[in-house]
Amino acid sequence: MNTSTTHKLNISLKRYIRKTWDGIYDFFNQYNGSLGGIKNKTEPVITDAEIATISDTTAAYGHLNQAIVETEHFLTALRALRVQLLTQKNLDPIHVPNIQYLIDLLADIEGKHGGLLWQEDRLTNRVLRSPHCNREDYDLLGINYKPIHKPDPAQSVGRIYPAFTGGGVTVHWNLPRGLADARVTRSINHDTPVIIYQGSENNCADRHPVPHQAQVWAYTLEPLLHGKLYGKAVTAKIIVGSDLAVEEEQI
Repeated sequence: MNTSTTHKLNISLKRYIRKTWDGIYDFFNQYNGSLGGIKNKTEPVITDAEIATISDTTAAYGHLNQAIVETEHFLTALRALRVQLLTQKNLDPIHVPNIQYLIDLLADIEGKHGGLLWQEDRLTNRVLRSPHCNREDYDLLGINYKPIHKPDPAQSVGRIYPAFTGGGVTVHWNLPRGLADARVTRSINHDTPVIIYQGSENNCADRHPVPHQAQVWAYTLEPLLHGKLYGKAVTAKIIVGSDLAVEEEQI
């Protein structure tokens, strides 16, 4: 004879969700407490002000969790009070539940910085990009880290998009996956290239005066790794001149 037993899982979804929210608070407490040990390994370094801000936001998040629990308790007490008002068998006075603790919690949250996950993303990205941080640092912070495969130099080709607006030139670019830094140079009519930007942004404005008669301006994007060319440079050319703008307006 075959028998089967069905086991009912003793899981409260509400309790699980609450435990998850509390777990987020515990994670950030560990994360923030570990930042001091690695803050000088990043470039730029993680400042005490940044650590204080994310710690304050974590504390506000914890107080908000407490406020939600306190609100649930308060509502439960109000419902019980409603029943008492209807069914009490004597004229004893009714006492409203004390809400001062909830008020204090909400007042403590007021004005605090938000963006807890956003703050953590910024700091974690800085840690992951630092050559001085290692797996032990990631474990200390609780970062679930999967290494990004180093891009193949032969395949590291970005894209650059210069545009003449009439009053000047703006340049945007995209880098291959895994690269963040770039150098942008500009040459006029095949003259010597001049560096107009180097860093980790993805756009810049060329402040060179616009010529009256049209010229060919060539912009070259060089992906960088540790300050050196990595992969292939790419060039885009545009025609720049105030006479072009005049003709365009006339058209």
